[in-house]
Amino acid sequence: MKLALITRRYPPDIGGAEKVLSYLAPALAAEGADVTVLTAHAPGLAKREEVATPAGRLTVIRLATSRARFVGTWLYMRNLRRWLTEHAIDVAYVSMLKHDAYVAVAQGRRLGFPVVLRPEGAGATGDLAWQAWGRFGKAIARRCRDADAIVSISQAITDELLQAGFAAKRIRALPNGVPIPPTPWQPRPDWQAAPRAHFIGRLAPEKGLDTLIDAWPLVLATHPRAKLTLIGEGPERAALAGQVERLGLRGAVDLPGATDDAKGQLLASDLFLLSSREEGMSIALLEAMALGIPLVASAIPGNQQLVQDRVQGRLAPPNDPAALAQVILEQWAEFDQAALMGQTARRRVAEEFSIAAVARKHIDLFQSLLDAKGRGRTILE
Repeated sequence: MKLALITRRYPPDIGGAEKVLSYLAPALAAEGADVTVLTAHAPGLAKREEVATPAGRLTVIRLATSRARFVGTWLYMRNLRRWLTEHAIDVAYVSMLKHDAYVAVAQGRRLGFPVVLRPEGAGATGDLAWQAWGRFGKAIARRCRDADAIVSISQAITDELLQAGFAAKRIRALPNGVPIPPTPWQPRPDWQAAPRAHFIGRLAPEKGLDTLIDAWPLVLATHPRAKLTLIGEGPERAALAGQVERLGLRGAVDLPGATDDAKGQLLASDLFLLSSREEGMSIALLEAMALGIPLVASAIPGNQQLVQDRVQGRLAPPNDPAALAQVILEQWAEFDQAALMGQTARRRVAEEFSIAAVARKHIDLFQSLLDAKGRGRTILE
């Protein structure tokens, strides 16, 4: 099966969607597929990269673009259209319902290959919201409704797709997936002396990190040496750093930037925190659950899809610093129970959200679309 996995951004760009695709691409290749990732070129990166996999083939092609606004998008779309014209593929799988999707759906109709689209988020910052206000968003929305299938990673995204006029029969519920680390999180022997909590993700308004920082003085009243580390980059970095200074939290709250070792950071932590106002299906939350670290997440639909309060972790109301601080303190006050919840979360991810299982479900979807088009089997049984 020749798959084109299309995404404007791909690692080393850092973000939830980028990380999901960086896990999914090699997992699809491990299932025997010939996977080509088509993405935008960035300075300092090779235009073509062959990635070793145990079974199929994975190639990353970085298409020429430009840093100039609008010009860069036009170049990327032109080069994506040209590549799809010049290379035979079986299926195109597109991240986000934006310009890439517009090109891919048109080429799929013209050349006869099925196109599967994948919204990456819901709410005010999600794909459907962008189509309502983005440049050419309405035209792109009309084209996207012609895709052969839409993968939905959450009920919130499914609801938005239906409200936007996407056909229910084309929406397929498929979750995000993550690797399952062989070594789980273990409590640090001296954690109570100076407990550590970590957030890992994009420093953006929808992550609710201002609420988390506002909660931290209340945490420090019980644990004066508690340390909060917000790992990542994003548009809110300067504002969050200013908030830390205003609240006198220098030394208690740290913003070290991005990391390529999220697992190592969490293994050295005592609590994972996700205070989001909006989520599709958080890859950072899934990774924390896969490790088995105790966690606190906001009680929003995307997180509630993964975490049941007091079963896999704790949930706190969004936008409520006092309530968030209280739940954090309860996790540390009942740390043995918090650790048991972490073990339950790890088991759930292993059973339902492993990247290998998710990749197999994707292959089944792609093959069903090929069969419906009469293109026969493309992977040898």
